[in-house]
Amino acid sequence: MRRLFFSLIPFLSVLAMSAGPLPDVLTQEMLDRGGNSFVVRRDYTLEDKTLTLPAGKTLVFAGGSLDKGTIVGNHSGIQIRQTKPAFGTELTISGRWDVPEVHDGWFAFDPSPEFVSNKIIANLLAFSDDQTPCHIIFEEDRIYYFELPYKGRPDIGNLFSISKKNGKEKRNYAEVYQDKYKSLRIFTIPSNTHLTVNNTLKMLPTNLGAYFIFWENGKENIIVDGSGTISGDNDRHLYNAPYAGKSYYGEWGFIFRCFKCKNFTFKDVTLTDAFGDAIIYMGSYLPGESGTRVASDLLLDNVKILRARRNGVAVGARNVVIRNCHFEGCGTKAVKGTKPRCGIDFEPDGLDNYPEIGNENVLMENCTFKDNYFDIASYNNNKSRYGKIATTVRNCVFTAPLKFTTTRWMRFENCYIPFLNDQVEKSRILNSTHMEFYNCEFGKLEQSTVNGAKKASNKFVNCKFNTAVPAKKK
Repeated sequence: MRRLFFSLIPFLSVLAMSAGPLPDVLTQEMLDRGGNSFVVRRDYTLEDKTLTLPAGKTLVFAGGSLDKGTIVGNHSGIQIRQTKPAFGTELTISGRWDVPEVHDGWFAFDPSPEFVSNKIIANLLAFSDDQTPCHIIFEEDRIYYFELPYKGRPDIGNLFSISKKNGKEKRNYAEVYQDKYKSLRIFTIPSNTHLTVNNTLKMLPTNLGAYFIFWENGKENIIVDGSGTISGDNDRHLYNAPYAGKSYYGEWGFIFRCFKCKNFTFKDVTLTDAFGDAIIYMGSYLPGESGTRVASDLLLDNVKILRARRNGVAVGARNVVIRNCHFEGCGTKAVKGTKPRCGIDFEPDGLDNYPEIGNENVLMENCTFKDNYFDIASYNNNKSRYGKIATTVRNCVFTAPLKFTTTRWMRFENCYIPFLNDQVEKSRILNSTHMEFYNCEFGKLEQSTVNGAKKASNKFVNCKFNTAVPAKKK
């Protein structure tokens, strides 16, 4: 037996070397020892346990890492004094942290397309909370593939109640926003967070007709910027199971779902392939709301919205500025577009019941459009009794029709409009009121439509009709 044991020693030595040194075990007792910091000089495993830092204690990474378990912050700090990742792929971050700036390079990463990065993204967001400002930066040369964790029945639309209106039955699809369907919410950016994306976050395909990549409800003071891209799944969505009925596949796949939020900025980032809307930013029309229903203070600056299936952006809010943005390929047949099928939709849902959530002080300027089914759509921009212009659009060159469906209080200045939706659908502009067009050029607009629109309290001032795209605007 001794001879056999000694003969195995070389083999066991080689095996240990090839596997690398085993990580040490981090315990709660080690963290609880005195001092304001715990220095991580070795690779530690938490052995699938949950460890909590003492109040105010800082983790200092100086050559080591943590993995396999949950580390709970307690108003805790982080210091990184190394280039290697500090956190493994099987570690969970939770609790309260006081970390002003967080980088994705702190986390280990697997570049294979099969690697699902939900945990990394959620861990980065976990360093922030609604009270403590935090800047989260995605900057490594990486593509983060993430998924909708819900794997249940795809036809959840059939679970929603049905109501009758004007003798017709209608399924209440807005019930998808209820907490009982929170498994459709993938991530949430806390208030007072600055999220910079300089690489790519890409959703893996699902057959669900509803999902919310970033679920933002009542959040405030959020910035989303960077040179990177956040993508939905519409380019690879699985149409193999209806969302409701026999052939309705849904339209509720949003990249940013923002209800009754305040002070949001989107700058420079690219949003692509939303199954529904890239951004929906509006007041809440849901029953049982507590507090304000109003959404306000939105800035979109130099944002690219590409290939959204329903809307690039849907707005129902106060104090909105949308400038220097580009909308392309939204709502078309190529993306299996679904109504309203447009680049931007000025449509505060639920306005009839909650007039306070209508659009107010909205400005869109210097934006470009290409290959959308409709460039702009609007329904119920604000109530008839509102009494003044609520939404102004200026210095834009449109390349697709504008769709007005019984809307009000909009003004267009110095825009090129190839034609209104009366050339594509019925003359809905005739049902809209208090629409103003100043110094605009129209590619095609019949005089009868102009005359009818004027009778409905609409204005065409110093406009030109049946003109080609001005050379300087092409």
